[in-house]
Amino acid sequence: MTVHDWPGAKRSLDAFELTGKRALVVGAAGGAGKAIALALAEAGCELALASTTTASDEVLALKKTVREVRGMGRSALEQAVDASSGQGTQVMVRQVAKELGGIDVLVNAPDVFAGKPATRLSDADWSKVIAGNLSATFFACRAVGREMLKSDGTAKGRIINVASVLGERGLANASAYCAAQAGILNLTRALAQEWAARGITVNAIAQGWMEGAPALGDADPQSNQTVRYIPMKRPGRADEVAPLAVYLASDASGYVTGQVFYIDGGLTVHL
Repeated sequence: MTVHDWPGAKRSLDAFELTGKRALVVGAAGGAGKAIALALAEAGCELALASTTTASDEVLALKKTVREVRGMGRSALEQAVDASSGQGTQVMVRQVAKELGGIDVLVNAPDVFAGKPATRLSDADWSKVIAGNLSATFFACRAVGREMLKSDGTAKGRIINVASVLGERGLANASAYCAAQAGILNLTRALAQEWAARGITVNAIAQGWMEGAPALGDADPQSNQTVRYIPMKRPGRADEVAPLAVYLASDASGYVTGQVFYIDGGLTVHL
């Protein structure tokens, strides 16, 4: 069995250089997805940026991210897609691979939340959350994995799934979201094993409570019990997720796969 490294992999500080790499970011309209897209552009990537829905407000936000990336002197394709559609995602990925000449890096950053007691969660609520998070992540991984594996025995790629600490820790009134996030974490581990020998790494970043999260409320630790529970006594910022994504997209992370990295201000280690 031949084990493949990234051809011409760099070392030391040069290993973080992403010039010439082609990245697709699904969920680039805002939050972690947008921050990661901007960081990848700064590191040298050429980008394709996709929405997770075709809702007008998300598409408008995506266009804003595209303008910011282009303002940095980087090319950026724009793709409005319903990421919960396997067929729609497959078509989008094929188009991106054709226009960019391939895909080296995939970032999945969907975030569909429903906060209801389980007894009040409808079938439609459950389906929307599972489809918008877990299914969307799988469909993009599957489609991009197919493109990465097309190469002539020198497959190489980086897949980064942005998830939540609620995939590890439960939360009342968020059963569908917790289930979807747990699925993303274990999907990451399974795909890492499946594709490691072909040089494709698959890792996850699990966010804690972040600024702007719908369920966070007032971010003041004096008035928010959730924030008081975070050892750093504050929610996280999207730009604090982006540097780790750059590392995971780079040559520097070549021996790192199947891992979940928590960016949570110490939340998950709090007793």
